[in-house]
Amino acid sequence: MAMVTSQLKVGSAPSKEALARVKAAAKYPVTFDEDCPELTDQELREFRTVNPALHANPAYFKPKKKQITLKIDADVLEAYRETGKGYQTRMNEALRNSAIAAGLLQGAI
Repeated sequence: MAMVTSQLKVGSAPSKEALARVKAAAKYPVTFDEDCPELTDQELREFRTVNPALHANPAYFKPKKKQITLKIDADVLEAYRETGKGYQTRMNEALRNSAIAAGLLQGAI
């Protein structure tokens, strides 16, 4: 079986097809070797989530939204508005990625 990877955006859920592929892949046996050794119980206990603020199923994590008043430079706002529907979501994603990069939030960009 070939390796397949995919990435979800924060707040998005996997497609039914992606979930079906994961469930199908779970039926295949794992072959351990020097490149893929079996993890010890101690190593498994040391696992941590990428973002501990996420609940048990991060694929379905949707951060709570809070409405605020925020002053944004007019040219920045116009640039995002020109990108069309969903511009506020894209602004939020840019702020989130910036906060992660600055170490203010945990997560991966």
